[in-house]
Amino acid sequence: MRHRVDHRKLGRTAAHRKALMRSMVTSLFQAERIQTTGPKAKEARRVAEQLITRAKKGYRAHQEGVSLKGSGKENEAKRMEAVALAHWRQAGRFVRRTDVLRKLFDELAPLYLERNGGYTRIIRLDAHRVGDNARMVLLELVDSEISKKPMIKGAAKAAALEAAAAAAPAKPAKGRGKKKEAASDDAPAPKKEKKAKPARQARPEKSSGKKSDAKKSTRTMPKKSGGA
Repeated sequence: MRHRVDHRKLGRTAAHRKALMRSMVTSLFQAERIQTTGPKAKEARRVAEQLITRAKKGYRAHQEGVSLKGSGKENEAKRMEAVALAHWRQAGRFVRRTDVLRKLFDELAPLYLERNGGYTRIIRLDAHRVGDNARMVLLELVDSEISKKPMIKGAAKAAALEAAAAAAPAKPAKGRGKKKEAASDDAPAPKKEKKAKPARQARPEKSSGKKSDAKKSTRTMPKKSGGA
């Protein structure tokens, strides 16, 4: 039994699992919403929230260093800048993309300064993965721009499309439909009389195939000459 073990192995080796978490967390910080399976989402959520907490500490240290530098306290400002740089480097060991790391410290960290944990949420979807029928979920950041947008799926999407179609002006019909509408508006046109087809001429009868007696061969057998 696996006592005192607080993580899921996910059927992968340690190196493969670490690379998977690095890729998922980087995609989450970049897109702010990803779709995956439940166990992988729960493991990625732990790592993502730890990195956001570290980014918040680095952001606070940087802001304090800037304020101390403005007040003339150079030594204390350098110390706080060193703390901020240490948090940046520690987060950079896991998030390898510089643009995503900059977004984490410059955009996401200020967003969650007043929130003590709970930076992500998991939403179960009514969908299963093809192949192993695993339940799919959404892992997204709370209070982000993309999480504020409603997810239109299924019946809600159909209702929205119907409302949009009702609000849009009617478009003129094309092709045969246009001709039918024009014909329905006008008076019914008289039916055209069909022209009578000419009668077929009778073909000459074929001969019976029997030859006449006149054409029969009149060849006679030669007479035998008799002699005693």
